Amino acid sequence: MIIIQHITTLWTKKSRGMPAAAKRNAVPHRLLLPAEPRPLPSIFVHQVSAEEQTDFQLQQTTLIPTSEAQYWSFQFQQQADQLEVWFTFSWTEHGAPDRGSYTRPLFNLKQNQTGAFSINGRFSSDQGQHYASHSVNLGFVDRFHDNLFLTQAPEHSVNLGAHLF
Repeated sequence: MIIIQHITTLWTKKSRGMPAAAKRNAVPHRLLLPAEPRPLPSIFVHQVSAEEQTDFQLQQTTLIPTSEAQYWSFQFQQQADQLEVWFTFSWTEHGAPDRGSYTRPLFNLKQNQTGAFSINGRFSSDQGQHYASHSVNLGFVDRFHDNLFLTQAPEHSVNLGAHLF
């Protein structure tokens, strides 16, 4: 089973400085998972968003993707007791600066291991600039644990964060 926790933080220039930046920076990178889904899917996603317009209050939803081979910008290749995790950068999805628009291997997870991935970006539009930060926790497990990302450190961690200001 693949368990994904995707935490997204969205803000504008208004929250770059204090005191709003303190609230933005307080958004957690790992959370307790919601209740165990029944029946258990092969891939389960816990999506969390924290936006400036809601004072960075957490909004949580769950998703069971139709494809077992991908979610968001990740592709998965499962082989026996190992999961290969790949990532594809996209300007429209991840923002500036460019991190190379190609598919790259991130890490391999063995059974009951977790990995962490983070990326941030700057976006421009007619309304001005806005920013996004994504923290994604991935687990390749044989059973569901609601505290999966809170009780063990990730075996792999990839940070594609950049200086945005």
